[in-house]
Amino acid sequence: MFSVVKNWGEVGKNKVDILMFRLIIPFMKDFIELIKTLREKCPWDREQTLKSLIPQLLEEVYELNTEVAESNSENIIEEFGDVFLTVFMMGVILEEKGISFDSVMDKVSKKMITRHPHVFGEEKAHSAEEVLDKWDKRKGKKWEVGRGLPSLLRSSKIQKRASRKGFDWEDINGVFEKINEELAELKRAKNNQEEVEELGDILFAVAHLGNFLKINPEIALQRANDKFEVRFRKLENMLKDKELNDFSVQELEEMWQKIKTVNT
Repeated sequence: MFSVVKNWGEVGKNKVDILMFRLIIPFMKDFIELIKTLREKCPWDREQTLKSLIPQLLEEVYELNTEVAESNSENIIEEFGDVFLTVFMMGVILEEKGISFDSVMDKVSKKMITRHPHVFGEEKAHSAEEVLDKWDKRKGKKWEVGRGLPSLLRSSKIQKRASRKGFDWEDINGVFEKINEELAELKRAKNNQEEVEELGDILFAVAHLGNFLKINPEIALQRANDKFEVRFRKLENMLKDKELNDFSVQELEEMWQKIKTVNT
């Protein structure tokens, strides 16, 4: 199992700590056997497929992201374990289909070696940007960003790649101008189809604003969602036995501003 480790050693020339792998591999084997037992004896685990596990994997990754953002070490361990479990469950399902862990690890290892000639070859790279530039040149025109990504994240990645090829504004002011331009076009939209298109253009431009600010738009939006949810719960608690429509817009706005001030 994991015969590719030998390849790493040959290519990397002492880049791999062999002792570490001697400790990890037996544990990995035990963990995989545990998952195989779940597949055999648990009705829920037995019914899972690669397709059915994708929503669970995404959910676990987002939960891990939340804990990483909050720097909660204990929860990070738990959520990382959940991601790990789901990934290896998918690996066991692949094995059942005749695709071994060895072949998966061998393929990704060779890909990493190919993508890092500055580590395993003679090339030189002195910054992360230089690494990405070299990677884009090796890929040539084949740089499509996966359609399965969350839309804001995909927008960000598409525009980062376009920027590295020289298609971008000179500074952040160009992005602000573009956002204002798209907002004006949305206001002038004559029907729902135009509104959908213009709203998409606004979100696309806002995602690139995140690139200039070095902020992941997906994480920024997630934090905004969480912040609103917490504040809205507090607003509902302030209402006691009353409903939102028992208050005027001005009264609700005053309560909302009070909540924001307390949380600032």
